[in-house]
Amino acid sequence: MKIRLSLCMILMLSLSCEKQEDGVKPNAALPPEAQFQEFHAEIQSFCGSCHLCPDPSVLTKEAWRMQIPREYAHYELSPRKNLRVPPMAEVIQYFVTQAPEQHDLPIPIVDTPQGPIKFRKVEFPQQSDKQMPSISHLNWIPGANESGKLLMTDMGSGEVGWIQFDSSKPSYYPVAKLMNPAHIERIDLNLDQNDDYLIADLGSFGPADHDSGKVALLVFDNEKQAYRPQTLQEGLGRVADVKAADFDKDGDLDLVIAEFGWRDTGRLLYLKNVSPSKASLKFEFQVLDGRHGASHVLITDLNHDGLPDLITLFSQEHEVIEAFLNQGAGRFKKKTIYQAPEPAYGSSSISLVDLDQDGDLDLLYTNGDTMDSFELRPSHSVQWLENKGTFPFQHHHIAVLTGAYCATHGDFDGDGDIDLAACTMTWNYQEPRNTLVWYEQTAPGQFSRHPLDFSNGQHAVIEAGDFDEDGDLDLAVGAFEVQDTDQNEWFSIWWNEGPVKSN
Repeated sequence: MKIRLSLCMILMLSLSCEKQEDGVKPNAALPPEAQFQEFHAEIQSFCGSCHLCPDPSVLTKEAWRMQIPREYAHYELSPRKNLRVPPMAEVIQYFVTQAPEQHDLPIPIVDTPQGPIKFRKVEFPQQSDKQMPSISHLNWIPGANESGKLLMTDMGSGEVGWIQFDSSKPSYYPVAKLMNPAHIERIDLNLDQNDDYLIADLGSFGPADHDSGKVALLVFDNEKQAYRPQTLQEGLGRVADVKAADFDKDGDLDLVIAEFGWRDTGRLLYLKNVSPSKASLKFEFQVLDGRHGASHVLITDLNHDGLPDLITLFSQEHEVIEAFLNQGAGRFKKKTIYQAPEPAYGSSSISLVDLDQDGDLDLLYTNGDTMDSFELRPSHSVQWLENKGTFPFQHHHIAVLTGAYCATHGDFDGDGDIDLAACTMTWNYQEPRNTLVWYEQTAPGQFSRHPLDFSNGQHAVIEAGDFDEDGDLDLAVGAFEVQDTDQNEWFSIWWNEGPVKSN
């Protein structure tokens, strides 16, 4: 879904080249260690002017040998041509000599005991006329007077629809077909008392710089008794997320768009609703942040002032979670919630949860995207960012999970506290591993790992909900680019069957 562009190695070394051109040559009189320290200081200061400098230990020797030529190729394609690039071999040597041969990764659990709760997996097969499954979002909408809906988007086929459950049997209802839908939200945007569905459309399956991304609204057509797509904003880069709220408190719903983009495109956008009527939606466009890599947007009132605020995850080389505090009249004050320690951290998801049940909302955060280095890393994990009322939030490491891509939460074992569940996706890595794990909260802030699956499955999204309305929380997991031709799974439901019975 994304590839990060980091010119760090080129930029930091070009500084020394520019110094040579200006007549300031490296101090050859210094001993080798001092020369190294001088060079290291240049790297830290120059690279830090844009983003955090990567430590050589974050990738293996082999990964650096593969990654650095990619970065040189990226530079050649970039519009920036004012840098004097040093010999590639010297850059490779600097990183490779300090990198590990291999990472120490947690040993997967092949025999997957489920812990105190039994989950029973039921696969929903892929339909025969569909392409390779690419479930990008699952969104559970509990029913009030009718059964709930599990909203779903499939980036590969372009299908948007929902799953409903009749006697615990899932049935799929297609609603519309777009280009590459990445996210879906139920909303009444035109305030006509009918459900609409807000769609973020990437505009391409793979990473690219283009203007084919868009935001669409599925509106119910009473005459045709079907939903029709209505384009709200087009000409965008790859749109990963879109949310709606009345940010200016004028009685209608505005939009915030996470335009992920790729190398040269991508922003965080605010669209003020200036619609003249319900039938004619119109928005005024404003850039809140010009950085690419915006992948997730959450809306909540962080400072309890009655105005909805934003929380945005920027990945790419930024790897930062920002709060945008609503000041009214389309103005927002930016505060950093969490800055990851290095620019290839692989941030993959955020979600709101009151994990410590103290009355405010914290963040559940995963990092495990392998599109940077195409290797599994020991820093991949599930994390808790605790809201203490100040910025940044307090960071808590929950568990290592290689390839961690999405997490959800709920009281799965019915003991009154909040448990977690997470899924993994690992590009170009098809060896079996624990692709689905639930984490039982055994004491405040302490979790016990219970793997549910050991396979080569790829899962970009997981969602919790009481799908069969039996009083406990089940799990839904989407399949993404299944490589095994013997598998036909589109998504799976993991039914919560309650406490494991002792023999």
